Amino acid sequence: MPEKRVKVLLERASAAGIKAEVRRAEHVSGVRSRSYVVLQLPNGRRTRPLAVFPRDLEGLLAVEFEKYIVLGDYVAVVDKDSGAIEAQVVGPRMAGRYVRALQQLPGVETTAEGDPEPDSEDFEEATAAARRPPDENWRLTVEDEGVVIEISPASNDFQVLFPPGVTVKIRGASTSSHDAALEVLERYARALLFDFDLVYGIPVQLAKHRRGTRTRRREMPEHPPKFPRNEYAGQALELYQYGRAATGLPLLEYLAYYQSVEYFFPFFAREQTVNSVRSQLLHPGFDARNDATLNRLINLASPAGRGGIAEREQLRATVRACIDDADLREFIESSPEHTEHFCSKNQAIRGVGRIHQDPSQSDLRDQVADRIYAIRCRIVHSKQDGGGNGEEVLLPSSRETESLQADIELLRLVAQRALVARAARA
Repeated sequence: MPEKRVKVLLERASAAGIKAEVRRAEHVSGVRSRSYVVLQLPNGRRTRPLAVFPRDLEGLLAVEFEKYIVLGDYVAVVDKDSGAIEAQVVGPRMAGRYVRALQQLPGVETTAEGDPEPDSEDFEEATAAARRPPDENWRLTVEDEGVVIEISPASNDFQVLFPPGVTVKIRGASTSSHDAALEVLERYARALLFDFDLVYGIPVQLAKHRRGTRTRRREMPEHPPKFPRNEYAGQALELYQYGRAATGLPLLEYLAYYQSVEYFFPFFAREQTVNSVRSQLLHPGFDARNDATLNRLINLASPAGRGGIAEREQLRATVRACIDDADLREFIESSPEHTEHFCSKNQAIRGVGRIHQDPSQSDLRDQVADRIYAIRCRIVHSKQDGGGNGEEVLLPSSRETESLQADIELLRLVAQRALVARAARA
């Protein structure tokens, strides 16, 4: 990372009382910098980590990030100086459709027409808005008793801290503290967005922050794409792609990847049984005239049908067959956040055991399979139906669900490897 800019960032963070540290992403290939900075942005009584990579430095240093406080579990901030709130709005999976629907609401006005006046209050913001494509220069404003609520594309500052998109902005309300600002956000924004659904049929809501780890950034290969050589299982691939399209809906995304892996259960479970039977037949001590030996062989072969092997064991067999220990270890150790998420004693998701990296412990692949299965049970079962391990069902709004990101990435990796392992040459 550029040392001078990193130094400036750390100095500014320190002056504002924001904790910051330089980290190094291990097991990342390529010649690009592996270092990044983590800022602990104030978030009420807690903090929220913001990973700053080399490409983010210039943009972050150009804004007054020190004046923002993150609000609750939302992708939202309040400006300490002005009291203005800004929060990300999300809709269904087809993102462009809900944005276009918002743009077509009665009362929407086009902004940034012509060049802004140099002496205007928001000259910099207006100048940036004027450079945006025409379909990004719009806003919808409603006002009552001095409180102004605006729906429009995210501000420049917001896009430095969070992904771009549509945001709701609230001005004129009392936001003297984090809790007061959070109450204002939930009171006004959630009500307005629900009204959009009731009156105009536009299902939008405030975006929630995913706890746990930040999505891994992969180095871009330098070679151009090649003509496809593999033919993948159609149904499993469709389920995988459905999961890919369900970003922002963690429970749905997780189940889609699980079903993609589940598609291969019969093959890998049968393959494990075949290998066990073959091993018995090739053993020098095998005696076809011995009833005990034959019974042992029959017991090995009898659960070969899908219904005869427990689902957990089928998942274990699939994970063992499609991914090796080294790849799983590299994934878990790819960042400090990943290692903390998977290996800490205090797990963010109840009923899910920590992963032990010690080779003397149980097979890493079995630990991963058991973890995947435990989370799957938390999603589809509740205490009342006797499923899972007695824990409550995972709810979309729970903090446990918001911490699923790293586990989603792990299951996605397993699904990818299963698809490749059963691919045929086209």
